[in-house]
Amino acid sequence: MTTLTIQDLFSEKAALAAKRRAEAEAADAQHSAELAAFSERVQTYEITDEDRERAIRRIRRAFDAGDRELMLIKFPSVLCEDGGRRINNHLSGWQDTLPGVFRKIYLWWDKELKPGGFTFSARVIDFPGGMPGDVGLFIGWPQSLD
Repeated sequence: MTTLTIQDLFSEKAALAAKRRAEAEAADAQHSAELAAFSERVQTYEITDEDRERAIRRIRRAFDAGDRELMLIKFPSVLCEDGGRRINNHLSGWQDTLPGVFRKIYLWWDKELKPGGFTFSARVIDFPGGMPGDVGLFIGWPQSLD
């Protein structure tokens, strides 16, 4: 017959808590490594003709479906130089806080899509734990030509 002591219960509870902490720390480390790798790709990625063509196809499909805008892409707000504060608060100069390739997407819109009547916006699209999470980049268009 096994005896049970309070010491055993507390020891088991402490061991389980330590295991959970270690798992959480490993998950956090993995997430940080993935974010760092993604951030590096964001800074170095060059938009290709294929990327632009794919975006235009997506815009056409959204337009044909009756939508008024398309979220081209989303990314973690922590990649913005201000953590997404200017975007979240709709402050002037928000586009200057866009990192790497996301700034290039804005410049592509400004040069090629804006003259055709398209709009561009960025919005914080979620707030995990009450803090800005992901930022979405949106291309929009009017409902009609009127």
